[in-house]
Amino acid sequence: MTKTANLLTTLCICLSLSRAALAWNGEGHMVVAQIAYNHLDPEVRARCDMLVTQAVYHSSSANSNFVTAACWADDIKSFTSAYSTWHYIDLAVSLTNLSEIITNSYPPPSTNIVWAIQQCISTLQNPASTLSNQAVALRFLLHFVGDIQQPLHCADGYSASFPSGDAGGNGFTLTGDWSNLHFLWDAGGGFLADSISRPIANTNQLATLTNKAAAVESAYPYSLSVGTIPDPMVWAQEGWNIARTNAYVGITINSTPTVAYTNQAQATTVWRMAMGGQRLAKLLNTIMVTNPPVATATTLTSGNFTFSWGTVSGRAYRVQCKQQITDAVWSNLTDIIATTNSITFTNAVSQPQQFYRAIVVN
Repeated sequence: MTKTANLLTTLCICLSLSRAALAWNGEGHMVVAQIAYNHLDPEVRARCDMLVTQAVYHSSSANSNFVTAACWADDIKSFTSAYSTWHYIDLAVSLTNLSEIITNSYPPPSTNIVWAIQQCISTLQNPASTLSNQAVALRFLLHFVGDIQQPLHCADGYSASFPSGDAGGNGFTLTGDWSNLHFLWDAGGGFLADSISRPIANTNQLATLTNKAAAVESAYPYSLSVGTIPDPMVWAQEGWNIARTNAYVGITINSTPTVAYTNQAQATTVWRMAMGGQRLAKLLNTIMVTNPPVATATTLTSGNFTFSWGTVSGRAYRVQCKQQITDAVWSNLTDIIATTNSITFTNAVSQPQQFYRAIVVN
Protein backbone atom coordinates (compact mmCIF):
# COMPACT_ATOMS: atom_id res chain seq x y z
CA MET A 1 0.00 0.00 0.00
CA THR A 2 1.31 3.49 -0.82
CA LYS A 3 2.71 5.27 2.19
CA THR A 4 1.44 8.64 3.43
CA ALA A 5 4.53 10.65 2.59
CA ASN A 6 4.81 9.09 -0.87
CA LEU A 7 1.33 10.32 -1.63
CA LEU A 8 2.29 13.76 -0.36
CA THR A 9 5.46 13.82 -2.44
CA THR A 10 3.77 12.83 -5.68
CA LEU A 11 0.63 14.89 -5.05
CA CYS A 12 -1.52 12.22 -6.63
CA ILE A 13 -4.94 13.27 -7.86
CA CYS A 14 -7.95 12.17 -5.82
CA LEU A 15 -11.64 12.86 -6.45
CA SER A 16 -12.51 16.51 -6.10
CA LEU A 17 -15.29 16.78 -3.52
CA SER A 18 -17.30 19.74 -2.32
CA ARG A 19 -17.62 18.30 1.16
CA ALA A 20 -16.18 20.53 3.92
CA ALA A 21 -13.92 18.83 6.44
CA LEU A 22 -12.89 21.26 9.16
CA ALA A 23 -13.69 19.31 12.33
CA TRP A 24 -13.55 21.46 15.47
CA ASN A 25 -12.21 24.40 13.40
CA GLY A 26 -8.69 25.70 13.99
CA GLU A 27 -9.21 26.53 17.63
CA GLY A 28 -10.61 23.07 18.33
CA HIS A 29 -7.70 21.26 16.70
CA MET A 30 -5.25 23.35 18.72
CA VAL A 31 -7.10 22.57 21.95
CA VAL A 32 -6.93 18.83 21.20
CA ALA A 33 -3.22 19.13 20.40
CA GLN A 34 -2.54 21.17 23.56
CA ILE A 35 -4.20 18.49 25.71
CA ALA A 36 -2.07 15.83 24.04
CA TYR A 37 1.11 17.89 24.42
CA ASN A 38 0.44 18.28 28.14
CA HIS A 39 0.74 14.51 28.57
CA LEU A 40 3.55 13.50 26.25
CA ASP A 41 6.47 11.58 27.69
CA PRO A 42 9.41 14.05 27.92
CA GLU A 43 11.47 12.20 25.29
CA VAL A 44 8.42 11.82 23.03
CA ARG A 45 7.68 15.53 23.37
CA ALA A 46 11.25 16.34 22.33
CA ARG A 47 10.96 14.00 19.33
CA CYS A 48 7.68 15.61 18.24
CA ASP A 49 9.09 19.11 18.70
CA MET A 50 11.95 18.18 16.42
CA LEU A 51 9.70 16.65 13.75
CA VAL A 52 7.37 19.66 13.48
CA THR A 53 10.37 21.92 12.80
CA GLN A 54 11.12 19.96 9.61
CA ALA A 55 10.24 21.84 6.43
CA VAL A 56 7.41 20.01 4.62
CA TYR A 57 4.84 20.85 1.97
CA HIS A 58 3.49 24.36 2.77
CA SER A 59 4.72 24.41 6.35
CA SER A 60 4.99 27.95 7.65
CA SER A 61 5.07 30.09 10.77
CA ALA A 62 1.31 29.48 11.00
CA ASN A 63 1.87 25.78 11.75
CA SER A 64 5.39 25.66 13.14
CA ASN A 65 4.92 24.02 16.57
CA PHE A 66 3.11 20.95 17.88
CA VAL A 67 -0.12 22.79 18.69
CA THR A 68 -0.43 24.89 15.52
CA ALA A 69 0.80 22.00 13.35
CA ALA A 70 -2.50 20.28 14.18
CA CYS A 71 -4.08 22.73 11.68
CA TRP A 72 -1.62 22.00 8.85
CA ALA A 73 -3.77 19.31 7.21
CA ASP A 74 -6.51 21.90 6.75
CA ASP A 75 -4.02 24.60 5.69
CA ILE A 76 -2.81 22.57 2.70
CA LYS A 77 -6.36 22.19 1.35
CA SER A 78 -5.96 25.68 -0.08
CA PHE A 79 -3.21 24.30 -2.32
CA THR A 80 -4.38 20.79 -3.18
CA SER A 81 -7.51 18.63 -2.94
CA ALA A 82 -5.44 15.44 -3.00
CA TYR A 83 -6.21 14.64 0.64
CA SER A 84 -9.86 15.65 0.82
CA THR A 85 -11.20 12.19 1.62
CA TRP A 86 -8.59 11.60 4.34
CA HIS A 87 -10.46 13.75 6.88
CA TYR A 88 -13.60 11.63 7.31
CA ILE A 89 -15.28 8.29 6.77
CA ASP A 90 -18.85 7.99 5.50
CA LEU A 91 -20.60 5.41 7.70
CA ALA A 92 -24.26 5.46 6.78
CA VAL A 93 -26.99 6.69 9.10
CA SER A 94 -30.67 6.30 8.22
CA LEU A 95 -32.30 9.66 8.93
CA THR A 96 -35.69 8.03 8.46
CA ASN A 97 -35.05 5.49 11.21
CA LEU A 98 -32.00 6.29 13.33
CA SER A 99 -32.06 2.84 14.92
CA GLU A 100 -31.76 1.15 11.53
CA ILE A 101 -28.27 -0.18 10.77
CA ILE A 102 -27.44 0.38 7.08
CA THR A 103 -23.68 0.79 7.30
CA ASN A 104 -22.85 -2.00 4.85
CA SER A 105 -25.22 -0.66 2.20
CA TYR A 106 -23.04 2.38 1.49
CA PRO A 107 -19.35 1.45 1.71
CA PRO A 108 -17.10 4.50 2.25
CA PRO A 109 -14.19 5.36 -0.06
CA SER A 110 -11.10 3.28 0.65
CA THR A 111 -8.91 6.35 1.25
CA ASN A 112 -10.73 7.59 4.34
CA ILE A 113 -9.67 8.82 7.78
CA VAL A 114 -9.30 5.30 9.19
CA TRP A 115 -6.95 4.38 6.35
CA ALA A 116 -5.06 7.67 6.73
CA ILE A 117 -4.47 7.20 10.47
CA GLN A 118 -3.22 3.68 9.80
CA GLN A 119 -0.74 5.00 7.23
CA CYS A 120 0.53 7.65 9.65
CA ILE A 121 1.03 5.09 12.41
CA SER A 122 2.82 2.74 10.02
CA THR A 123 5.20 5.50 8.90
CA LEU A 124 6.01 6.62 12.44
CA GLN A 125 6.59 3.02 13.57
CA ASN A 126 8.89 2.21 10.66
CA PRO A 127 12.55 2.79 11.65
CA ALA A 128 13.43 3.05 7.95
CA SER A 129 11.10 6.01 7.38
CA THR A 130 12.92 9.20 6.48
CA LEU A 131 12.77 12.19 8.79
CA SER A 132 10.69 14.06 6.22
CA ASN A 133 8.19 11.22 5.92
CA GLN A 134 7.85 11.01 9.69
CA ALA A 135 7.34 14.78 9.89
CA VAL A 136 4.50 14.59 7.38
CA ALA A 137 2.92 11.59 9.11
CA LEU A 138 3.03 13.35 12.49
CA ARG A 139 1.37 16.49 11.12
CA PHE A 140 -1.41 14.46 9.54
CA LEU A 141 -1.86 12.39 12.69
CA LEU A 142 -2.15 15.49 14.90
CA HIS A 143 -5.08 16.56 12.78
CA PHE A 144 -6.83 13.29 11.99
CA VAL A 145 -7.00 12.05 15.59
CA GLY A 146 -8.94 15.26 16.24
CA ASP A 147 -11.10 14.91 13.12
CA ILE A 148 -12.23 11.38 13.91
CA GLN A 149 -13.63 12.45 17.29
CA GLN A 150 -16.13 14.79 15.58
CA PRO A 151 -19.25 12.62 15.11
CA LEU A 152 -20.16 14.04 11.71
CA HIS A 153 -16.73 13.11 10.36
CA CYS A 154 -17.80 9.50 10.89
CA ALA A 155 -21.35 9.60 9.56
CA ASP A 156 -23.37 10.29 6.43
CA GLY A 157 -27.15 10.75 6.69
CA TYR A 158 -29.41 9.02 4.17
CA SER A 159 -33.13 9.64 3.54
CA ALA A 160 -35.52 10.38 0.70
CA SER A 161 -34.18 13.95 0.83
CA PHE A 162 -30.59 12.66 0.79
CA PRO A 163 -30.53 9.56 -1.42
CA SER A 164 -26.76 9.98 -1.87
CA GLY A 165 -26.11 11.09 1.72
CA ASP A 166 -25.91 14.51 3.37
CA ALA A 167 -22.07 14.67 3.34
CA GLY A 168 -21.76 14.41 7.08
CA GLY A 169 -24.37 17.09 7.73
CA ASN A 170 -23.05 19.57 5.14
CA GLY A 171 -26.26 19.15 3.17
CA PHE A 172 -28.40 19.29 6.30
CA THR A 173 -29.24 23.00 6.08
CA LEU A 174 -30.27 25.02 9.13
CA THR A 175 -31.54 28.51 9.85
CA GLY A 176 -30.35 30.99 12.43
CA ASP A 177 -26.68 31.12 13.40
CA TRP A 178 -25.68 27.89 11.63
CA SER A 179 -25.72 27.31 7.88
CA ASN A 180 -25.77 23.53 8.24
CA LEU A 181 -25.44 20.75 10.80
CA HIS A 182 -21.79 20.03 10.04
CA PHE A 183 -20.85 23.67 10.59
CA LEU A 184 -22.68 23.67 13.93
CA TRP A 185 -20.66 20.66 15.11
CA ASP A 186 -17.37 22.03 13.75
CA ALA A 187 -17.96 24.95 16.11
CA GLY A 188 -18.89 22.61 18.95
CA GLY A 189 -22.37 24.12 19.17
CA GLY A 190 -20.74 27.43 20.06
CA PHE A 191 -18.03 26.12 22.40
CA LEU A 192 -15.35 26.90 19.81
CA ALA A 193 -15.21 30.54 18.72
CA ASP A 194 -12.16 30.05 16.45
CA SER A 195 -10.78 33.36 17.75
CA ILE A 196 -7.13 32.33 17.92
CA SER A 197 -4.97 33.47 15.03
CA ARG A 198 -1.88 31.63 13.81
CA PRO A 199 0.87 32.15 14.63
CA ILE A 200 -0.65 32.69 18.08
CA ALA A 201 -0.36 36.44 18.20
CA ASN A 202 -0.39 37.45 21.85
CA THR A 203 -0.64 36.34 25.45
CA ASN A 204 -4.43 36.81 25.47
CA GLN A 205 -4.86 34.32 22.64
CA LEU A 206 -2.46 31.91 24.30
CA ALA A 207 -4.46 32.22 27.52
CA THR A 208 -7.67 31.49 25.61
CA LEU A 209 -6.15 28.30 24.23
CA THR A 210 -4.65 27.07 27.51
CA ASN A 211 -7.78 27.96 29.50
CA LYS A 212 -10.03 26.11 27.07
CA ALA A 213 -7.77 23.05 27.15
CA ALA A 214 -7.75 23.24 30.96
CA ALA A 215 -11.56 23.43 31.05
CA VAL A 216 -11.82 20.30 28.88
CA GLU A 217 -9.28 18.49 31.05
CA SER A 218 -11.09 19.54 34.22
CA ALA A 219 -14.27 17.95 32.90
CA TYR A 220 -12.45 14.79 31.77
CA PRO A 221 -9.15 14.32 33.65
CA TYR A 222 -6.37 12.39 32.00
CA SER A 223 -6.07 8.77 33.13
CA LEU A 224 -3.03 6.53 32.80
CA SER A 225 -3.38 3.28 30.87
CA VAL A 226 -1.15 0.72 29.22
CA GLY A 227 -0.20 1.96 25.78
CA THR A 228 -1.58 0.16 22.75
CA ILE A 229 -1.83 0.85 19.03
CA PRO A 230 -5.58 1.33 18.50
CA ASP A 231 -7.78 0.28 15.61
CA PRO A 232 -9.04 3.67 14.35
CA MET A 233 -12.14 1.97 12.93
CA VAL A 234 -13.26 1.49 16.54
CA TRP A 235 -13.01 5.27 16.99
CA ALA A 236 -14.94 5.82 13.75
CA GLN A 237 -17.73 3.46 14.77
CA GLU A 238 -17.91 5.23 18.12
CA GLY A 239 -18.34 8.57 16.32
CA TRP A 240 -20.94 7.07 13.98
CA ASN A 241 -22.96 5.86 16.97
CA ILE A 242 -22.79 9.31 18.59
CA ALA A 243 -24.01 10.86 15.33
CA ARG A 244 -27.10 8.66 15.12
CA THR A 245 -27.92 8.90 18.85
CA ASN A 246 -26.95 12.52 19.41
CA ALA A 247 -26.01 14.76 16.46
CA TYR A 248 -28.99 13.80 14.28
CA VAL A 249 -31.43 13.67 17.22
CA GLY A 250 -33.64 16.63 18.17
CA ILE A 251 -32.94 18.56 14.97
CA THR A 252 -34.74 18.81 11.63
CA ILE A 253 -33.61 20.14 8.29
CA ASN A 254 -34.21 23.87 7.66
CA SER A 255 -34.92 24.52 11.36
CA THR A 256 -33.24 26.69 13.98
CA PRO A 257 -31.45 24.59 16.61
CA THR A 258 -32.90 24.89 20.10
CA VAL A 259 -30.83 26.02 23.07
CA ALA A 260 -31.16 22.50 24.47
CA TYR A 261 -29.69 21.08 21.27
CA THR A 262 -26.70 23.45 21.13
CA ASN A 263 -26.04 22.90 24.86
CA GLN A 264 -25.93 19.18 24.23
CA ALA A 265 -23.63 19.70 21.25
CA GLN A 266 -21.29 21.75 23.44
CA ALA A 267 -21.24 19.09 26.17
CA THR A 268 -20.58 16.35 23.63
CA THR A 269 -17.81 18.43 22.04
CA VAL A 270 -16.00 18.83 25.36
CA TRP A 271 -16.12 15.06 25.86
CA ARG A 272 -14.95 14.27 22.33
CA MET A 273 -12.11 16.81 22.46
CA ALA A 274 -10.95 15.34 25.76
CA MET A 275 -10.94 11.88 24.18
CA GLY A 276 -9.05 13.23 21.17
CA GLY A 277 -6.31 14.83 23.27
CA GLN A 278 -5.91 11.80 25.50
CA ARG A 279 -5.91 9.34 22.61
CA LEU A 280 -3.38 11.38 20.67
CA ALA A 281 -1.02 11.57 23.65
CA LYS A 282 -1.29 7.85 24.38
CA LEU A 283 -0.82 6.93 20.73
CA LEU A 284 2.31 9.06 20.32
CA ASN A 285 3.73 7.89 23.65
CA THR A 286 3.21 4.30 22.54
CA ILE A 287 4.63 4.72 19.03
CA MET A 288 7.70 6.68 20.14
CA VAL A 289 8.47 5.07 23.51
CA THR A 290 12.19 4.68 24.20
CA ASN A 291 14.20 2.89 26.88
CA PRO A 292 11.67 0.23 27.98
CA PRO A 293 12.08 -0.82 31.64
CA VAL A 294 14.77 -3.44 32.30
CA ALA A 295 15.44 -4.79 35.79
CA THR A 296 18.83 -3.71 37.13
CA ALA A 297 18.76 -5.36 40.60
CA THR A 298 16.59 -7.81 42.58
CA THR A 299 16.72 -8.92 46.21
CA LEU A 300 14.58 -11.02 48.55
CA THR A 301 15.14 -10.18 52.22
CA SER A 302 12.97 -11.20 55.19
CA GLY A 303 9.96 -11.80 52.98
CA ASN A 304 10.32 -8.50 51.11
CA PHE A 305 11.05 -8.56 47.40
CA THR A 306 12.82 -5.54 45.96
CA PHE A 307 13.63 -4.78 42.36
CA SER A 308 14.96 -1.76 40.51
CA TRP A 309 14.86 -0.66 36.88
CA GLY A 310 16.16 2.18 34.76
CA THR A 311 13.67 4.93 33.98
CA VAL A 312 13.08 8.10 32.01
CA SER A 313 12.32 11.03 34.29
CA GLY A 314 8.69 12.09 33.97
CA ARG A 315 7.53 8.75 32.53
CA ALA A 316 4.88 6.68 34.34
CA TYR A 317 5.40 2.99 35.14
CA ARG A 318 2.95 0.37 36.39
CA VAL A 319 4.10 -2.47 38.66
CA GLN A 320 2.17 -5.72 38.24
CA CYS A 321 2.36 -9.23 39.66
CA LYS A 322 0.86 -12.71 39.35
CA GLN A 323 1.35 -16.01 41.13
CA GLN A 324 1.76 -18.29 38.12
CA ILE A 325 3.61 -17.28 34.97
CA THR A 326 0.81 -18.99 33.00
CA ASP A 327 -1.90 -16.84 34.62
CA ALA A 328 -3.76 -14.88 31.97
CA VAL A 329 -4.07 -11.64 33.95
CA TRP A 330 -1.49 -9.51 35.76
CA SER A 331 -2.67 -7.76 38.94
CA ASN A 332 -1.93 -4.04 39.20
CA LEU A 333 0.01 -3.02 42.30
CA THR A 334 0.86 0.66 41.81
CA ASP A 335 1.67 3.38 39.30
CA ILE A 336 4.91 5.34 39.79
CA ILE A 337 6.04 8.47 37.96
CA ALA A 338 9.82 8.57 37.69
CA THR A 339 11.59 11.64 39.06
CA THR A 340 15.12 10.32 38.48
CA ASN A 341 16.74 7.76 36.18
CA SER A 342 15.78 4.74 38.29
CA ILE A 343 12.98 3.36 40.46
CA THR A 344 13.17 0.83 43.33
CA PHE A 345 10.01 -1.02 44.37
CA THR A 346 9.55 -3.24 47.44
CA ASN A 347 6.65 -5.59 48.15
CA ALA A 348 5.95 -8.07 50.96
CA VAL A 349 5.73 -11.58 49.50
CA SER A 350 3.17 -13.89 51.13
CA GLN A 351 3.01 -16.59 48.43
CA PRO A 352 5.43 -19.44 47.67
CA GLN A 353 6.18 -17.75 44.39
CA GLN A 354 5.36 -14.42 42.81
CA PHE A 355 6.17 -12.88 39.44
CA TYR A 356 6.64 -9.13 38.98
CA ARG A 357 7.04 -6.77 36.07
CA ALA A 358 7.17 -3.03 35.37
CA ILE A 359 5.58 -1.62 32.21
CA VAL A 360 5.28 1.85 30.74
CA VAL A 361 1.86 3.48 31.01
CA ASN A 362 0.69 6.58 29.15
